[in-house]
Amino acid sequence: MSFTLTMSNVIVGRSELENRDPARRAATGVFRPGLGYDLAQPVFDLYDGAAGDPAALARYRQARDALRLTLASASGAAVAVRELRVRRTGDSTAAPSLILEIETDDPAFWASGASTNR
Repeated sequence: MSFTLTMSNVIVGRSELENRDPARRAATGVFRPGLGYDLAQPVFDLYDGAAGDPAALARYRQARDALRLTLASASGAAVAVRELRVRRTGDSTAAPSLILEIETDDPAFWASGASTNR
């Protein structure tokens, strides 16, 4: 099932959230950026720079919350998340890939029947 991340009706990107860990209530997946990603990217980059610094992490969350991001399933149903981030993987010399990571207690998300990997 595909999920769409939007900001004020502008698509930031999409992910299948193919890796799910019900015990941790966490899911990750390859993130395919949309037109709005360039606007949100500087905020997501703050997370990588936080590196365990509680004040920096609080700044990241405040900036992310100001974006008013919405995650929705393919059917358009909103998914309630308690944590959301897009991070880069890979080294700086190769083209980085992007991963969407969420934490959610939303029962509809866990009942959607997608595969559970990891």
